[in-house]
Order: sequence, then structure tokens, then C-alpha cells
Amino acid sequence: MADRIPILHAIDTGGPGGAETVFADCAAHLLAGRQLPLAVVPNDGWLASRLRSLGIEPVLLDSRGAFNLPYLFGLLRLARRHQARLIHSHLLGTCVYSAIVGQLLRIPVIAVFHGATDLQGSGRLASIKRHLLERQNVRLVAVSQGVRADLERWGLPPDRIRVIYNGVDCERFCPGNASDLRGELGLAPGTLLVGAVGNIRPPKAYDLLLRAAKLVLAGHDAHFVVIGEGSPEAFGPLLALRAKLGLEAHLTFLGYRPTSPLLLRSFDVFLSSSRSEGLPLSFLEAMAVGLPVVATPTSGAREVLESGRAGLIASSTSAEALAHSLSAVLENRELRAQLGAAGRAMVLERFSAQAMIAAYDQLYESLLAEP
Repeated sequence: MADRIPILHAIDTGGPGGAETVFADCAAHLLAGRQLPLAVVPNDGWLASRLRSLGIEPVLLDSRGAFNLPYLFGLLRLARRHQARLIHSHLLGTCVYSAIVGQLLRIPVIAVFHGATDLQGSGRLASIKRHLLERQNVRLVAVSQGVRADLERWGLPPDRIRVIYNGVDCERFCPGNASDLRGELGLAPGTLLVGAVGNIRPPKAYDLLLRAAKLVLAGHDAHFVVIGEGSPEAFGPLLALRAKLGLEAHLTFLGYRPTSPLLLRSFDVFLSSSRSEGLPLSFLEAMAVGLPVVATPTSGAREVLESGRAGLIASSTSAEALAHSLSAVLENRELRAQLGAAGRAMVLERFSAQAMIAAYDQLYESLLAEP
């Protein structure tokens, strides 16, 4: 093990989610060869379990708080003890802490941003955070062109930002047999199943999804499912809105379930009502299994779906616009098949895990070769 290169991976969320999935994939695939994996996560939750299943024992460091000195010193001690040669960090908070550690130890830092929500709540310390992220030892990575634009608007220099798209394992996520989700839900033959995947939080705008579902059900035999975890405080208003709209028999919150090809293949259409998306991994997984996607006009949706080539993008973030696009897909089997095939082809071309890993591996090599 002595000849392996220690690289520290750090993130301040424990998942489940897209950023956490990319974190685990990078730790498992990029560090399985001549690098030594050191993975830092905030708690013993989903991500820690995922890392253990991949053969990586995580280090638990609580990152909560506006300026968490024990977390900063914990990262510093870990990097120093293992003589880390590079830090690969995700999300604003951890990227800033990692930039400080990298500066103190004179090692390079990769700072990955997954969406505009990374930049919210930065407060009066925003200029200090930007200054730390602009240091010469930090390489800024955006997971999409839209996130790159968000970073530029936040004040980071354009020439310091590069785009590395999130990627999907296209051998695992592929067309094929589905799970018995329809049987579990007791759906009648011919009922179309519309699925949404994502944790219950404000940017996902599930209130908009419920209102769009109400409009769609006026003309279509369909059932909606939402897969994702959330606090009782987040679920409460949605359950109340579902009751108010009379959707109890037509819309099911399934809670958290591991995203799998079998589960996604049970859907007829993948639906996103998000107000903000960087590069939604759930989109890519759905496209990889051949599902048509209908989405609100976020920057991530536009970039992934290419304005109708691999899915339909609603004309606005209104319930009426989302319902109109979804209805167009539900009532046209041929269009669903066409969009699904195009989406699968696009993921193979631009958004595969192999392409993501190759891009990070190239960045690793260039940084480790620097004096």
C-alpha cells in the first residue's frame, strides 16, 4: 500500500442524492488502482453505507455549523497524517474548508459544484469564500454548463472553471425488465405510471408536480409516484395538498428506495418539477434505461434534454405548462419510444460514468504531476 497515492475525498452531506452518488463512484472507481481512498462524510448514513459496500471505510466528521473549526482541523489532521497528495471536495462548504487545508499543506484541491443551491446562504462571508476558492491550488469543477454560469455570476473567474459532467453506469442502467411496482400499487392494466425521483426539499417543487398531476388526470388514466426521503416537516404540506386536490388514490409517496434500473423501468414517463437543477443524475439514469423525460425549464434540463431531442421541456414553471407537456407524452406511445431511444443514445454519447471517470482521472494526473 506504501506506493499508492493518498487522495482525500470530502463532502458535507450524507445522502442519498446525486452528489453523494457521484462522490461514491469517484472514490470507488478512481481510487481503486494506484490511489489510496480516504473518504470523509458527515455522518453514518446512506453514503457511509454505500462506501462500505464498495470496500471503503469512511471517516466520519460532523460538518454542521457556519464555521466549524473541529471539522477544519479534522480534515487537516487526516490529510497530514496520511500525507494526502490531493483533496477532491464536493459542495460549497466542504470546498472552502478543503481550500484552506490545501493552502496550509500546499497540495492541490478539486472543488466540485453540483448546482446553484451550493451557492445559497453564503452570507456576508461570500467574498472570503470566493477568495479562498480563487487560490492557485484550487481547481473549480462545475457538473454542467448551467452550473458554470452560476459560478461565474457568483463572482468566480470563468477561466478557472472547467465542466465535468456527471455520469451513469450505462451497463447497469439500460433497457430491460421492470420491477413489479405496478402490482405493488394495484394499478389496472392500461394505467400509465409517471415517476419522479428526488429527496423532498423545496428546489424539487413537488407542490408544482401535484398541481400538474391534478390537471393531467382530468384527461388521462395515470398514476404518479414520488420516490425520495424527507423530514415530516417537508412531507406534511405535500400530504395536505394531496388531500386538498383529491389525489390520494392517484399519487403515492413511496419514501426512499434505492434507485435501480428495475425500479425506473416500471415508469412510462419520468417527470421533474424542479425549480433548480445542476446536472440531475436521476434524469441521466432514467434516460439510460430508455425513459422519456418531461421537465420544467431549468438550466440542467435544457442542457441534458437539448430542447426536445431527448425529452420535453415545459414552456414555463407553471402547473399548466408542465401538465401540457406531460399530456403530450402520455397520449403518444410513439413519441415516448422516440424520446426514450434518443435519451439512451445521448447518455451513451455524453454522460457515461466512463467519460466522467476519465475526465477526473486526467485532472488527477495533471495536478499530481505539478511540482
